[in-house]
Amino acid sequence: MMSLKENGLYEDDSDSSDGPIEAIAFFPPAVSTLSINDLSMKKDLGNKNGCYMRFSGVIYSLLASLIFTCATFSIKQIGVDLLGALFLRFIVQLLIMFSFIRYKKYPFLFGTPFEIFLQAICCATGAGGLFIYYIALDYAELSDVTTLFYTKVVWTVVFSIFIYRERPSISILVALPLTITGVIFVTRPSFLFSSSSNSSVNNNHRLIGLSLSIIGAITSSTNILVFKRLVSTSKNIKPSVITFQYCLAVFILLIINQLYRKFILDTGLTINYVISWRYILASVVCLTIIAVNLLVQKAMKRENPSIFTLLGSSDIIFALILQNIFTTKRSDLFTLLGSALVICSVLIIGLSKILNEQPSHQKVQLMDNQNNIKDFDETNDKC
Repeated sequence: MMSLKENGLYEDDSDSSDGPIEAIAFFPPAVSTLSINDLSMKKDLGNKNGCYMRFSGVIYSLLASLIFTCATFSIKQIGVDLLGALFLRFIVQLLIMFSFIRYKKYPFLFGTPFEIFLQAICCATGAGGLFIYYIALDYAELSDVTTLFYTKVVWTVVFSIFIYRERPSISILVALPLTITGVIFVTRPSFLFSSSSNSSVNNNHRLIGLSLSIIGAITSSTNILVFKRLVSTSKNIKPSVITFQYCLAVFILLIINQLYRKFILDTGLTINYVISWRYILASVVCLTIIAVNLLVQKAMKRENPSIFTLLGSSDIIFALILQNIFTTKRSDLFTLLGSALVICSVLIIGLSKILNEQPSHQKVQLMDNQNNIKDFDETNDKC
């Protein structure tokens, strides 16, 4: 995961009320770099509720993962079109972000032509990653899709090695084969595993979902790398503007999808379908994901970005628990082992980031202490 110091982006206190960042599209760089005030975080940790504040980031992060996984699982079980159920959520988000940007008098498009190009690519890959994720859920189980989609953590670091010519660390050399092995165990390609299912149609259906999950993970990794380049190019980037652009991109894709279903597949949304209790319930459940954005932002204000990365892998665990308790489909040994390997790869990368951040954090803390001592001495001299 990209840390705050690696991206080199801080926001002033005046922007701390900026809008929440979409957890899926921009995770982890936008979440881990925007609207984080290091000074306010230190003050929070030192107040009388220090114990609660120290673990509140962990609590918010786990709660966000739980709510998002439960919401996605519930929509899938309700049996409605997953992409169709997103309409209400993104209409509400667009209205909120539009009102906020107008209130703050931010421009809806900013920067040089190259920066605008990066914004377009960033929003396209973010929206595309979300779109592919929900399409994959139509073909495969939530636990399998979540496991493969979360390999984006490893692919992001691997791609950055080639793009930014970074030297591969030991953690990457260990995490990459674990991820590949985990993907093999979850997907179980026919040339390595004998099929235990009686229906080749179901196998092909599942293979489409798993393939889309891997494509979505790579798309999300591309989004992360483009965002890293964007924030390094434009230091005055506003989270609310990027979120609005992302929501608009998703909304446009949703409209295109409905036009395709309506005029090509003849299965688009109808009045009777929209007013049905299943669709209304699924749309309301989708609205709860907006609360996830707020929890994510709160978690990142209180917790180290690398620790947030580790806690994010709990999505896989929650998905496995929900599937095995509330559905008739049970995860076999290979699926469990593959999920465990992917989680281990995330843990290795996250722990490596934490260890690498310790010396720099101590150096910054030492510099702060020296500045405080200097200011104190100057005050005494004046007195």
